[in-house]
Amino acid sequence: MEDIKNLLPSDRPVPGKKNKRGYLWKLPLVLLAILLIVGGLFYQFAGRPLLALKKDAVSLQTEAQAIGAAFQAQNLDQTNQALQKTRSGFEQLKSDYRRLSWTKIIPYFGAFYQDGEHFIAAGDSLLNAGDTAVESITPYADILGFDNKDDASTVKADTAEERLKIALDTLDKIQPNMDKIASHLNQAKDAVDQVNINRYPQALFGYNFREKLLSVQTMIDSTSEVVSSTGPLIGQLKPLLGIPEEKKYLLLFQNDAELRPTGGFITAYAVISVHNGNFTPLGSFDIYGVDNRFGNRLKAPEPILNYHKNVFNWHLRDMNLSPDFAVSMDTFWNNFKLVGPSDIDGIIAVDTQVLVNILKVLGPVGVSGWGNFSAENDPRCDCPQVFYVLEEYADKPVGTFREERKAVLGPLMHSILLNVMQSPRKKWPEFFNVFLAQVEQKHLLAYFFDENLQKSIEAINAAGRIKDFDGDYLHVNDSNFAGAKSNMFIKETFTQDIEVGPDGQVSKTLTIDYKNPAPPSNCNLEAGELCLNGLYRDWVRVYVPKGSELISVEGSEIAATTYEDLGKTVFEAFYGDKAPLRPQGTAKLVFKYKLPFKVDSGQPFKMLIQKQPGTYGYENIIKFNGSEKTFELVSDQEIQL
Repeated sequence: MEDIKNLLPSDRPVPGKKNKRGYLWKLPLVLLAILLIVGGLFYQFAGRPLLALKKDAVSLQTEAQAIGAAFQAQNLDQTNQALQKTRSGFEQLKSDYRRLSWTKIIPYFGAFYQDGEHFIAAGDSLLNAGDTAVESITPYADILGFDNKDDASTVKADTAEERLKIALDTLDKIQPNMDKIASHLNQAKDAVDQVNINRYPQALFGYNFREKLLSVQTMIDSTSEVVSSTGPLIGQLKPLLGIPEEKKYLLLFQNDAELRPTGGFITAYAVISVHNGNFTPLGSFDIYGVDNRFGNRLKAPEPILNYHKNVFNWHLRDMNLSPDFAVSMDTFWNNFKLVGPSDIDGIIAVDTQVLVNILKVLGPVGVSGWGNFSAENDPRCDCPQVFYVLEEYADKPVGTFREERKAVLGPLMHSILLNVMQSPRKKWPEFFNVFLAQVEQKHLLAYFFDENLQKSIEAINAAGRIKDFDGDYLHVNDSNFAGAKSNMFIKETFTQDIEVGPDGQVSKTLTIDYKNPAPPSNCNLEAGELCLNGLYRDWVRVYVPKGSELISVEGSEIAATTYEDLGKTVFEAFYGDKAPLRPQGTAKLVFKYKLPFKVDSGQPFKMLIQKQPGTYGYENIIKFNGSEKTFELVSDQEIQL
């Protein structure tokens, strides 16, 4: 029996030999301990800094918004306080971010840490720019309207011209610091431009992460460009305003309710003198008067012969055919000066939106011999009163002849400028913001004969130029030929479907939807009514990258037409003779084409969309790689997809 027991396995430990089964149950505890240690280390070196960064970012967003709110309220003290509070919060964020510095030695993850450093460097530069701006304005805050004092307690000036001269002298003193601000912004631009946006996901936790990064990058880039170009313009303001030598400008009124390539039908003009900041109207006239003197000396170009009803000669009022304002004004001026005043220093074009938006800030104004004008709603058109009255002067049939009844432009602009100059200084920044918005949205365009001044105007995108661009490009240009004043009612939507093939070839479908939701006007001349909304006839040109190949066009009454202009390829269409856009109706054009270049899937798809002057923010829809982007085109937009 003892021999049999010796043959059976024994549970007793063998001297000098480890019992493996005895240790196996301890392995989960060891693994748990390791996980706890790793988790603790991760929380200590990554989790806690990340949570702190999130808290810092939320706080910084609130503080940064306070800077903008204080500046818009023209309270310089609050602006400075918000800046300093933001800087304090930013220093905390930098400190928390440095706790993640160990990640920069890790392959792949190190690139993300470096991107964060670039954004932090940009933030430092932006705050430095803000500090410099406040420091520059502070000594002259009362003059520029950035204080809380009444005008009675600030610098005295007996006349509006003296007040303007004081403001211009102040800007001269501030200008040197503009270079410092521009330098800080350029440093911010250089920093964010080093970030590769494509390495980030489109969405993260339901947040459009990549789009947000792109918007920050684009905002910094555009702000840097604007400030860099504004500095030289400040140096041109005194000569521009006739200090010390008198300047004369030809002021054109482009009626955006009757849309033309540069913003509207040229319906009236005025000559304005400015000397030492004092504006004097030298005459205001109906465009038809100077056209009568010009006569039928020129045969109309093909677009007018082909698309404009019963017009066979080229009149001054129709010479803004190029979508590039400078090109159109070259043609207009070379012919206008043959029969009109020639001692002019530049041309400034405005449309109804300029008048409406200034009057919104200024309030109603009276014009001797013409009545009162305001931005208040007029029930006769459900539009601003100044808009309706200008259209009434321009086009409503009258029983008795009133000579130069469109000549209201000069007196109206003079009255507006005089009231602006006499307004409290607290309102001056509001008027400045209106001016910048009208320039940005292309309701105000300028063309100067002085080469340096023209360069400055082009640098701030106030010259209405068709731009060169390295990437995709789109500009849609509509021309209302004998379609009443329908553009005040028409809404447009541009939809771009972009497809990138396996070989990088880009195919696009551009759909333009036109909608006129308003009821028709009584356009019977014998009825004596104001014909605003009628049958719409539209000459359409689509500007795309040079070398693009048109595949097809739908909705056009003419055959597919392609040519080159202004360094672009142009697709031309027309509708209105057979099937006009009717009040309360719709129309559609569809262009299918291929771009002349291929794209690399690893690079962003860049596009510039240029807005047509005189338009009001058409809806744009871009479909790309399964995603959709929608926005209103109120100004030129550079986009990365």
